[in-house]
Parts: sequence; C-alpha cells; structure tokens
Amino acid sequence: MTRLGLAVSAFRRHRGRVIFTVLSVATAFAIFTILATIEEGLNGKVSLASAQRLDTSPTMNIPLPVSYVVTIRSVPGIADLTYQAGFDGYFQNPDKGVGVLAFAVPSVLKIYPEFSIPPEQKNAFLHDRGGAVAGDVLMRKMGWHVGETVPIQGGPPQTNGSTTWVFHIDGTYRTDLPAGYQEFFLVNYDYFNEGLAASPIKDTVQQITTLVDDPKNVDRVAHTIDARFTNSSPDTRTESEQQETMSALRQFGDVGSIITYVGIAVFASMLLITGNTMANSVRERMNEFAMMRALGFGRLQVAFIVFREAAILIGTGASLGVLAGWSLGKLMEPIMTPVLRGFAMPWTAVVLAAALALLFALATGCLPGRRVANLEIATTLRRA
Repeated sequence: MTRLGLAVSAFRRHRGRVIFTVLSVATAFAIFTILATIEEGLNGKVSLASAQRLDTSPTMNIPLPVSYVVTIRSVPGIADLTYQAGFDGYFQNPDKGVGVLAFAVPSVLKIYPEFSIPPEQKNAFLHDRGGAVAGDVLMRKMGWHVGETVPIQGGPPQTNGSTTWVFHIDGTYRTDLPAGYQEFFLVNYDYFNEGLAASPIKDTVQQITTLVDDPKNVDRVAHTIDARFTNSSPDTRTESEQQETMSALRQFGDVGSIITYVGIAVFASMLLITGNTMANSVRERMNEFAMMRALGFGRLQVAFIVFREAAILIGTGASLGVLAGWSLGKLMEPIMTPVLRGFAMPWTAVVLAAALALLFALATGCLPGRRVANLEIATTLRRA
C-alpha cells in the first residue's frame, strides 16, 4: 500500500467526521480569504503615484467652486493637479449603469499613470472635446467599440434641456488594478461643464486631486491646502486615497481590529476541531501503530504518518476554502467596489494561506505524532 493509500484508508473509517472536519477547515480559510480581500480593499494598491496623490473634497455635501483650483495650484510642493465632476447615468436601460467622470484634460493622464491608453487613442481623446475613454471591462460589458458614439441617459439637464449626453469613444484604457478601477468612463470636464444648464453644480467640482512632488511633503501639503480654506464655504478635507477609505469606514468601528479578531477566533475554532479529529483518529489506531513499530517502522516514520494525515486533512480544506473565498469575492465585487475600489483577492493571501495550512498541520499533528512515536509497543499490543 502506498503512503497516500495508507492515509486515505484511515479517513475511510469515519467519513462523516472527516467530511465535517474538512468543511470546518474550508470555512475558516474561506473567511480568511474574504477578510484578506477586504484588507486589500482598505489598503488599496499602493504605487509611487498613489503615494504622492491627495484628494481634496468638501467637508459637507456641497460641491467645490472650480475657482478653488487656482488657490490649490499655488500651494508649494504641488507638481500637478486635476479635478473632476460627473454623474451616474445609464446606457439604453437603467440596469446598465455608467458612472461618468469628467476630468480636467490632459492633466488627468499625468496624475493617474496606472491607466494605460494606446498612443493613437490618447491623441484622439486629447483633441476631441466630446470624446471619452472607457475601461476595457466596461467596454466589454456594454458591447462598445472604439470609434462608437454612445448616448448616456439620466444625466443633469443640458442647456438644451436634454438629460441625454452624447460622447465619442476615442479609446479604452487598461490597468492591472482590481476590477473596481476598470469600469470608469472618462470625459472632458470643459465639455461637460459648458454643456450644463444653469444650476448649482455648474462651475463646480466634486474633487480636486493633486500630485505632490515628494511623498515626504504629502502631510504638509494636505495641511496647507485645508488651512487656506478654513474660513471659506465650503471648507475642505484633503486626504490620501487610503485615508479616505478608512474615514468612510470608521463609522462602523475599527475595521482593522475587527478583521484581526475575527480571523484569530475563526482559526482558533478550526484548530480545536481539527486537533480533536486527529487525536481521536490516532487513539483509535494505537494498536496499529504499535504493530507497525513491531514490524520495524521507526519513531519518525510513524510520526510522519500522522503529520501526513494532518497535512492532507488541512490542505484539502484550505484549498477548498481559498477557492470558495475567491468565488464569494467575485460575487461580492459589484457591491463592494463602489466603497472599496481595491477589493480583490491578493496573491499574497494564497501564499499566506498555504503557509498557515502547513503551520496548522504541524500544530495539529504534533501531539498525536509525539504520542505514537513514544508509545510502549508491548504494553499497547497487550491492551489490544
């Protein structure tokens, strides 16, 4: 009989116990995967550019006058800036939502270098006031093609009274960022603002994004910007992308601590269940291990049999759990990405899950393995 066959034969004795143990391990690792995905969403994908970016938004739900841009541009330490407005519309029917982001062009392409656009498409966008660039995921979802003219309905009223905005798709961008960053629909702020009918949102922006010349100056620049609008209405709040996300989630409590404590509780429960299963399995087979020792198996050989069984048990459960967690994460993406743009399972979570599975296999197999290695052969056989 092979080593794998020996382990499988042990599992066949109590199939129900083995199945429920594997499911408990899978549940623990599925929860771990979801928590790691949420953690990734909280931290975002930090690059040199994102580490130097600051977002300035109003402290209250009032848009910022576009004149604030001139004041912010004069702050020492700012290399470049862009600003945005926009609206949530839809294409053809309300179920096909499109978030239109109107940015200052061409500075938006410098502020966000993570988004790659083919040179000829970028040039077309820069020379087309009514042009748009869409994420490749959004393009596939809507069935659009470069060069197509698309109407986006449900927008704010234009000067002609229509709420349908027409844009030419000049290009598509790609990025290796999570899916939440791949469905933007970027248009020219000047075109959008000029087309607006007289209203409170005309000549305003929802956010101003600045690129600081040195990451060391980020905090100083943020404080300087907010200080210049302390007595203005509206005043501002300037934060990094990660700080914005955490500020929005603090109302639910200390999310980072919650994730940590839940993870500890889940794995502690899993270890108790798995350890109990291994202990019972070994206790029921002590006479078999004694017979193997009598036939010439060494202490380490019988101990390794126990470790191998623990590794198979936990490894199977961990693999199923990570797969289930990844699948659940994909189902959660449409709900979570509006809040956590970086919501995606990182590959580091898979590596960490594998390391934890190995560690837990060693932990659950340690005491039973030691027991069979040190058993008294004659005494155990007489009891049988």
